Amino acid sequence: MQKYVSEKKNETPAHAKNFTNEEVLLLSELVGKNRSVIENKQSGVITHKQKEAAWQKLTMEFNASTSGDHRSTKMLIEKWRNTKKTSTKSYSANKKSLYKTGGGPKDFSIVLETPVDAIVHDIIGARMTGYEAECVSDYVVASMYRFDKYYHLTC
Repeated sequence: MQKYVSEKKNETPAHAKNFTNEEVLLLSELVGKNRSVIENKQSGVITHKQKEAAWQKLTMEFNASTSGDHRSTKMLIEKWRNTKKTSTKSYSANKKSLYKTGGGPKDFSIVLETPVDAIVHDIIGARMTGYEAECVSDYVVASMYRFDKYYHLTC
């Protein structure tokens, strides 16, 4: 992964305090405001510089809004990556539990969507939930190639 900011080793302690729920929510909201730059999938010098500037600005806003520990840009980038992973895993676990069949006790370990999950879902969208199929019928697929001709069918 790319590093957006070069930082000195002695700038942050070996292990900083964990992020509070409020800090994670604030980070998610700030990323949401800058999502067009931060979540841009293009690569290049200009895009990299824009992302770097956006993360610097986000770091200043974050540290100005919290009374806790000072967080570096590197720490915020890592926390955002981990938050996206956690939210995606939570969504997948919820979706998996919906399609379970058979007996047995219900799985109560599944966590309902949190405000952070909702913000992450809004920011990364289909990368978290997957894309919906337009046609979910074997008949439609089979009829498209009948007689070795391609027929364009709409659902």
